[in-house]
Amino acid sequence: MKGWLQGVLMLSAVSVWSTAALGAEVSARLDWTRHVTLSTQVSGTVVAVPAEVGERVGKGAPLVRLDQRDFKARLAKARADVAALAASRKEAARELERAKNLYDRTVLSDHELQLAHIEDVKAQAKLQAARAALTQAQLDMEHSVVRAPYEALVLRRQAALGQTVISGLKTVPLVTVAEAGRMVARAGVGADQLARLKLGQRVSVSVDKHRYEGHISQLGLDPLADSNPVRYTVEVEFALPPGLTLRAGQAASLELP
Repeated sequence: MKGWLQGVLMLSAVSVWSTAALGAEVSARLDWTRHVTLSTQVSGTVVAVPAEVGERVGKGAPLVRLDQRDFKARLAKARADVAALAASRKEAARELERAKNLYDRTVLSDHELQLAHIEDVKAQAKLQAARAALTQAQLDMEHSVVRAPYEALVLRRQAALGQTVISGLKTVPLVTVAEAGRMVARAGVGADQLARLKLGQRVSVSVDKHRYEGHISQLGLDPLADSNPVRYTVEVEFALPPGLTLRAGQAASLELP
């Protein structure tokens, strides 16, 4: 009888150890690691929306393009203004140097020298303003094309050909993208289980019987809304194999320690 009891206790201990080693499986949902709705700081007419919904695009790929003719004209004018005012600035500097020489020879009065200084300062100010306008024209030219901020999947296209974008009034959503190649599995756990977890800890994510190795990227501090008993968010970020696409909202499970 005593030997039988010892055997039962040993089997129970092995069973408990095995369960602890395997960890707890927690239901989760997939979400994007990063997603953003893109707009532009400039106004214009949409002439191209090259990316299709569901398409994977590289970092910097054009997603929406505005008519660039007006931007090119402003840029050309700004460059011409800088060239002209740079020449005027050189001439003002030469005049100031000539005035200083004449002043040293007592040919020029204090007032006339001061006027030469003022003209030089004005020429410098105008050139600086023209260079600032050139920088703004270059930025406007860049902003006339909305580009992917990172390798991304196109989720939604809000822009349409011929649409007039007036950014001065409010932000106009043009296209929504999500980071490609990485996802987050999000679950809710109790405080006791949360206390055993650490940021960066390795965790396995299962989706449709496929396993992916990830790491804990977030441990919630505030409880989930309407959770009873109280539960907290755990997020596990993981990379996808090349060519594989999963979707936000898909069911998943986490094997937590």
